[in-house]
Amino acid sequence: MDDRQLTMVNHRRSSVVHRPVITLLTSGTRGDVLPYIALGKVLQEAGYNVRIAAPRGFANLIQSHHVPFSPFDGNPTDLMIEQGDFTPFTLGTNPIRSIQATRNFLQKARPLYRHMLHTAAQACRGSDLLIHGLPTIWGAHIAEGLGIPAVRANLQPLTPTREFPSTLLPFRFSLSGIGNLISHWAVTQATWLSWRSEINHARHADFGLGHAHLLDPTLKADSHQPLTLNAFSEIVVPRPRDWNSKQIVTGYWKLASPDWTPPKALQHFLNTSPTPIAIGFGSPGTQGYLSMLEEALHIANAQAVLTIPSKWHSEVKSKNIFPIEYVPHDWLYQHVRVAIHHGGAGTTSASLHAGIPTITMPLAIDQFFWGERVYKIGAGLSIPQRKLNTQNLSQAIIEALNSKEMNEKAKMISKLLKQEDGVQKTIKEIQKIF
Repeated sequence: MDDRQLTMVNHRRSSVVHRPVITLLTSGTRGDVLPYIALGKVLQEAGYNVRIAAPRGFANLIQSHHVPFSPFDGNPTDLMIEQGDFTPFTLGTNPIRSIQATRNFLQKARPLYRHMLHTAAQACRGSDLLIHGLPTIWGAHIAEGLGIPAVRANLQPLTPTREFPSTLLPFRFSLSGIGNLISHWAVTQATWLSWRSEINHARHADFGLGHAHLLDPTLKADSHQPLTLNAFSEIVVPRPRDWNSKQIVTGYWKLASPDWTPPKALQHFLNTSPTPIAIGFGSPGTQGYLSMLEEALHIANAQAVLTIPSKWHSEVKSKNIFPIEYVPHDWLYQHVRVAIHHGGAGTTSASLHAGIPTITMPLAIDQFFWGERVYKIGAGLSIPQRKLNTQNLSQAIIEALNSKEMNEKAKMISKLLKQEDGVQKTIKEIQKIF
C-alpha cells in the first residue's frame, strides 16, 4: 500500500464517528432493574450505544424492552429469601436470629460474589462509561480496572449528609449533624468489610490492580465526591443543603406502562369490591403474614389484591383476598384506593405516582427510609416489622381509606411528580460527559 492509499484509509477511519458505549450496571430486585431499563430505552432513542449489564435472571425482562443485554452470573439478592425472623440485614422481632441470618447469608454469598464480580467485569468490557447504583456499588472498581469514568446512579440518597442518618439503617431517628454524617461512613465501611476480600481478588485477578482500602468514593472528602445521579424527586426527598454540585437530583426514572390485560377474575374482584386495596411485599414474600392480613382486612372491611408466589395461593382462606403472582404496579395502583408494601424505592415511587395513600411495612435496606418519607410528606403511614400486628395494620388501613387529608395530599404529590421527567434530566447530565 503506497502513501496515498494509506492516507485515504486513515481518512476513512477517522471519518467514522465513534458512538460511546454506555453500560448500565445493575442487580438486586426487579425494582432495582426497571429504572435502569427506563434510562436505557431513552438513551437509545437519543442515539447512544447503550447496554444493560445485569444477572442472567433478568434476561427476559430486559430483552422484552429491546435494550441490548450483557449478562453476568450471580445475584446475591436471590439468597435473601424471607423466612420470618430469619431475614438477613434486619432487626426483625428477634434481633439475635436476624444477626445469625446475616452471618449465614454472608457465608453462602461469598463464593457467589467472587464469581459474580469476575463475570460482571467481562460483561462490562468495551464500555466507555459505566453507570452503577447501590446493588452494584462495586462497579467503581470495574470502571477503574477498565480505565473508564464511572457515574453513580442511586435510587436512594447515599451521599453522606448531616441532615439525616444513612438511608440503609433499620431506624430513622436523627443522630444529630455529625452523628448523621458518621452513620453514612459507618454503614459504607461495614459493607466494605463484608466484601473486601472478594472485591480485592477481582481487582487483582481481572485487572492487575492493587488492593483498595475503600468500597466506594462515598468515603472520600466532600470535595472529591463523584458525579451522582439521584433518581428520586425533591418533592419526596428535599436535596440536602450540604451536598456539593456533583450531586444531581434528577427525579424518578419511570418506565412507560406496558399494555396489560388483567385476568377476568381479577377485574371482577376489583369491580365488586367496595374498598379495594393492594398488598405486596416485594421479593421477601408474605406467607408468614397471611393470617394477620386476613384478620386485619376483616376488621377494616377491606378487600385486597395480594401479590404472592403461586405456591402460597392455596393457603389463602379469606374471600377478602385475591392472590395473584404478578400485576404491574402502574396498572394495579390505578384500580385500588390504598397501596401496602415493604417500601422499596421503586414500589414507593409507583404508589406515590398513583396518587393513593401508601402504607409501608419496612423490613430491610432502604425501606425504613422510604416509609419515613411517605409519612413525613403526609401521603401515608409506616409500620415497622416489630410493630406489625393485626390491630396496627387494620387501624392503618381504616385511616388510609378514610383520611380526607391523606388522600388529598397523595393526589397533590402525584400531580407534582407527573410534571417531572427524571430520565430526560439525567440524559442532559450524561451529555455533558461526552
